[in-house]
Amino acid sequence: MKNFVVLYLVVVLFGVSLISCSKKDSTPSVPTSGNLFGTIQTWDDKTTSTNDMAGVTVTITNLANKSTTTDAQGRYTFTNLPYDQYDLEISKTGYGTHKVFGVTHSYDPASSLGTTQIPNISFGKKSTTTVTALAVNGNNVLGEPGVSFSYTVNPTPTPASRAFVRYFLSTAADVSPTKYLAASAVVNFSNGSGITGFSTSQLVGMGFTSGQTVYVKMFGESFVTNEYYQPNLGYKIFPNINLTTQPAVSFVVP
Repeated sequence: MKNFVVLYLVVVLFGVSLISCSKKDSTPSVPTSGNLFGTIQTWDDKTTSTNDMAGVTVTITNLANKSTTTDAQGRYTFTNLPYDQYDLEISKTGYGTHKVFGVTHSYDPASSLGTTQIPNISFGKKSTTTVTALAVNGNNVLGEPGVSFSYTVNPTPTPASRAFVRYFLSTAADVSPTKYLAASAVVNFSNGSGITGFSTSQLVGMGFTSGQTVYVKMFGESFVTNEYYQPNLGYKIFPNINLTTQPAVSFVVP
């Protein structure tokens, strides 16, 4: 009887082991890599998309020697890419470099291909607009206290082909696209010269105070700016800026 009980226990344990192994073997393995793909649409420095999508280089900067180029439709693909987070750099001669940080590439059980699609990226050419004059015009703008500027830009813009510019402001005279306390939104002009500026409330919203001396520079910019925030520097980069401009001018915040 004792031997029978021992034999019975051995058989039961063996059966449980077989069932456990069977369940483990039948569990599908989770893939560790898949395709990452997207599309890039190119633009001129105005408001027109172009057919220049081929040959844009897309590089994964936090993975050594991993880059590809777009086809004629602006499509690119990284095949069998390990699931992880990636930083992308997009570049082409004549365009400002663009960067995208923290792209999550992960396994999606709903996708039979195990792919990650990146949202379409707009990629603009560098600005062709140069600033040929900039001067402080007065201490009000559009009937409000503030600062107004007179300017000229080249080539001469028209309502159908506007010029795009951006201001950089600082309390230091060496203000530039990499040394600034505030950067304006993109401003567009339909005339080669005119009056523009900021109200006091706008300047206070940028972080300046009444009575403070502020230096400002104007630069040609693109409609699609390729701007991005650079984490290790702590400020935005504006790759499409046209650096041909005039010296900074200063004013006192009203």
